[in-house]
Amino acid sequence: MSSKIEKLKDYYKGNGLKETIKKVYRYASFKIKVKNPSKSNTVYKMSKKEKQIIKLKTNNRIYIFTNIPYFDVGGGQRAAQLAKTFNNMGYEVQYFYAFKSSETVKHTILLPTTEHKKISDIKKEEFEKYVNKKDIFIFEAPMDIFIPYLEIAEKNECRIVYENIDNWETSLGNMFFSEEALKKLLEKSTLLVGTAKLLENQLKEYLKKYNIEGKHTLYLPNAVDSDLFEPRKRYEKPEDLVIGKKTLIYYGSLWGSWFDWELLEKVANQCTEVEINLIGDYAGITEIVKKMPKNIHFLGLKKQTDLPSYLQYSDYAILPFKPDEIGKYVSPLKLFEYISMNKPVISTRLDDITEYKNVYCSNSSEDWIKLIKSKILFDKKNRDEFVSENDWYARCSKILDNLQEDTKCLSEFYNNISIIILNYNNKNVIENCINSILRFNDRYNVEIIVVDNKSTDGSYELLQEKYADKVKIYQNSKNGCSSGRNLGVSKATKEYIMFLDSDQWILHKYWLEPYIEIFTKDKEIGGLGWAAGWFNKDGYSYHVVDSFPYKYMPPMGLYRSDIGYLGTGGMILKRELFNQLEGFDLYYDPTCYEDTDLSLKIRNTGKELAYTTYLGVGHIPHQTTKSGTKEHDSLIKSKGDYFVSKWKKTNPELLKYIK
Repeated sequence: MSSKIEKLKDYYKGNGLKETIKKVYRYASFKIKVKNPSKSNTVYKMSKKEKQIIKLKTNNRIYIFTNIPYFDVGGGQRAAQLAKTFNNMGYEVQYFYAFKSSETVKHTILLPTTEHKKISDIKKEEFEKYVNKKDIFIFEAPMDIFIPYLEIAEKNECRIVYENIDNWETSLGNMFFSEEALKKLLEKSTLLVGTAKLLENQLKEYLKKYNIEGKHTLYLPNAVDSDLFEPRKRYEKPEDLVIGKKTLIYYGSLWGSWFDWELLEKVANQCTEVEINLIGDYAGITEIVKKMPKNIHFLGLKKQTDLPSYLQYSDYAILPFKPDEIGKYVSPLKLFEYISMNKPVISTRLDDITEYKNVYCSNSSEDWIKLIKSKILFDKKNRDEFVSENDWYARCSKILDNLQEDTKCLSEFYNNISIIILNYNNKNVIENCINSILRFNDRYNVEIIVVDNKSTDGSYELLQEKYADKVKIYQNSKNGCSSGRNLGVSKATKEYIMFLDSDQWILHKYWLEPYIEIFTKDKEIGGLGWAAGWFNKDGYSYHVVDSFPYKYMPPMGLYRSDIGYLGTGGMILKRELFNQLEGFDLYYDPTCYEDTDLSLKIRNTGKELAYTTYLGVGHIPHQTTKSGTKEHDSLIKSKGDYFVSKWKKTNPELLKYIK
């Protein structure tokens, strides 16, 4: 709550009381549609007006069949992460669960799905009409109630994935494990996934046992939500986190037989100056809670979105799991989240985690105590690469790779996009931007052009030294966003131009797929972007899509045009159109309003602007600007005055996109 209050205070300082009240009202009005406390978590329902404006997802659909609702464990379990990530990649996601939530705390979460139902509530006949040949079905347990939907998927020639996420032959599967369902899932699935090494081996043993041939198994462990667990963001210290000489953190299930309470108790008794914080539902283990030492603190269940702040203010993260017939089959999802937040991990010895850097494994309480009392440093080298290889985008991309024949883009966009990136004293972020494009360039083979705006921090020299053979690098004669981008486009050789900011980075290999789908579908679109906003009644740029839940794009939507302008960080248009517009207006150098102006120039030709949230890029705002300084505020004012005056004369109708 405190972080939200701080954000609201910042907004108030920049916009005043009247606009802050409007923002709160707008946000609350939007959330009422998706948050009904009496119904816990509900799917977003579009209004009649939105149905007329928003173009829906129709090409790509994923059905997830799993044990528990999306919001269980604060939205942090594997099925929820797959749902969220596939939605972020532009897929329509339908989520079906077998059992109602048994958690004592049910957090209300915005669902990234178009359906979220208990399986018993599905109307099978209606469901079957909806299924198309290209759809993907993901099943996460061998349950008899899943089989009718497995048969629908097979009948419609859909792609089918069975994920072996736990050792269901233990007590975990007592309520539902069906050998007959398991055999059918093994026989009919296109892809078999083991989420831990032993679980993949178990799949292979099942295939031998049931004499099933011609099936491919894939080891695909859990991962991190790299959008959420980002240590470069600012987090407020949680009020209930107990800080000690050393502060330890664990979150997740607390009730399982695999949780090593004896180990934790010994550590707490020997490290009395250390505070151990446990996040999770502890209602079912009250007797254990009572006997734990006073420096073990039970904080209750939290939303997954709250967890990064707890990690940020802790010293070490812990994993006290017994390596028994349940524990040794685990790929701890939280491990990747811990590492992503630059936290050293102290864990028991589990097969799937011993190879990772910054993880210290032992089953001995004595070793744990020595590690805790020593000074463990986190090795940040290759952290970004590790996260890129172990986030949910990487896992979802791997699933897609194994379900299709071609991993290269087979459209007019292959080898036909020039990406223009400006650099001005951004030595601390530009490498991550360029490295990420190169890492994921096989699918699209884009041309990369970097224009340096007279940097003085050594970044231009760094670019020449590291990327001269991979990237086209030019130096502008001054620091100017308009002049720099115009220079970049003049050197481009491809049909399509995309602008990225140096503090953005590519998240996965399919990052451009939604853009390609939208441009292919709608020939009236002149400019497509990932950042957008509106004007106020006087014509100045005003609210942006980030002010709204879902970033103004509900899960069933693919794109919409009821926005006023696009930002350049993620904008794409044809080079021919850019040249027809004579590029960016140089008056806007060094910065401010140049992208807003270009947007209206596009609309003024009769072409439309479109906004989508599904470009696969990451971004941490204000790393490349001096936002909030008097100098920047003065620029915004002077460039804004020019912009409004220009367009009130040119075409005032284009300033009437007000929010």
